Amino acid sequence: MSKINEMWIRMQLKANRAFEDFKNSERGDTNFISMLIIIGIVVVLAGLFLTLGKDVMTAISQKVKTFINGL
Repeated sequence: MSKINEMWIRMQLKANRAFEDFKNSERGDTNFISMLIIIGIVVVLAGLFLTLGKDVMTAISQKVKTFINGL
């Protein structure tokens, strides 16, 4: 009976150690790749806002000038 208890305790310790290693391990590759993807999306959106922002601001300023001249 003591052999079974010793084996049971060893299995519990191994499982507990493996679980702690799993919880504390860091997977840097996936975090790095996801950060690169997010940075790429931000750069694309910034470029879109810059080009569309100029056109929108030009259209708005033209409409404001037309409205003011109409008063």
